[in-house]
Amino acid sequence: MPRYRIVVIGESVLEVQRVSRCCLAQGIEVFPYYGVPSPEEISLFSPHLTILCSLPNSNYPQIDSACVVWSEQPINSHLHVISNMTELYNMLQSLQN
Repeated sequence: MPRYRIVVIGESVLEVQRVSRCCLAQGIEVFPYYGVPSPEEISLFSPHLTILCSLPNSNYPQIDSACVVWSEQPINSHLHVISNMTELYNMLQSLQN
């Protein structure tokens, strides 16, 4: 069975690494990306899910995969927002079931 693939995108290296570590601990294949990638760069990895960290709404890249936002601060977003490690862990568990 192929492993679940997630791209973690963000400008904060610490946040991208923190979220990536949580995904790796669940046995998920993770591609951390620092900065804002082009749609072509994202599609090379063919992610099942993209997690956006520390990106202002105006910097969201065009993404074809399912997408959530990681933010420990309250934000307005049309995307699903995950704000703590417990929520992230629960979401990752549900993806693999």
